[in-house]
Formats: sequence, structure tokens, C-alpha cells
Amino acid sequence: MKKTALAVSLALVVVVAFGCSNWNKMTPQPLDNKAIQSEVEKNLAADGLTGIVHVSEVHEGVVTLTGTVKSASDRRKGYDDAAKVKGVKSVKDEIKVEP
Repeated sequence: MKKTALAVSLALVVVVAFGCSNWNKMTPQPLDNKAIQSEVEKNLAADGLTGIVHVSEVHEGVVTLTGTVKSASDRRKGYDDAAKVKGVKSVKDEIKVEP
């Protein structure tokens, strides 16, 4: 009985120790400008803003958006689509809303 309890306790300690360790996990690399642009364009496409909102430039994590949309909510969607991409430091919103 003592051997079984000892073996179970030892196994539990080993599982917890390896499960909680961080030694084998890689830190993801930040996205480069081209990858950031690609991710922003995917987000714009998912919101139906492809061809309306354009990623005119990405430089050191700063995304510049241009284009003309029909509503302020579409403009906000475009901004949010860019801002939520990992590696984006700021968004220059040059999107115009049609009168």
C-alpha cells in the first residue's frame, strides 16, 4: 500500500513539474511588415471591405489605411481589423466616409 501511494505521489509530482514548466515552449516571433499587411487584408476581406479599404503602407508596425466607405461603422471596422493584428503598433486611418 505504501509503495503504491509513493509511486502515485511521485508520478503526480513529475506530471505537475513538466506540465507547469516553460522550458520547451517557443516565444513567437513578431510579424514583419509584409505579414502584418497580409493579416490586415485577411481581416478586411472577412468584413467585406476588400477593394474598398486599402492597406497603403505598413512600416515598422504602423499601418496606413485608405479608401472610401459608405458609413462610419465600416470605417471603424477597417480600423479595428488593422488594430487587432499582432505586431501593429498604430493605425493611420485615412479612410473617408461618403457624404
